[in-house]
Amino acid sequence: MPAAEHGFQVNPAALGALASSVRRIRDQLERTADLGHDCGPALGSDVVAGALHHFVTGWHDGRAQICADVGQLSDLLAQASNAYSETDGDLAAAMS
Repeated sequence: MPAAEHGFQVNPAALGALASSVRRIRDQLERTADLGHDCGPALGSDVVAGALHHFVTGWHDGRAQICADVGQLSDLLAQASNAYSETDGDLAAAMS
């Protein structure tokens, strides 16, 4: 019977690759430039400049939280990959 009929199947290498991909996404988010600095006078309106500043500040704070969460996700995926690999190795050794 296929593994799906007995439960679930995990590919530790695929989990490790996913952890690396998620980590790269986090790294790219962290390198995203904060746009909007020093462009207030060019906007011609203090109200618009204030709204832009508010948005940029909120995005900066939100991006930091997203990066932290995505980093934790990457770490958890890597830990799961390692745990499944170790378990597979232990089971294979016990069966020998």
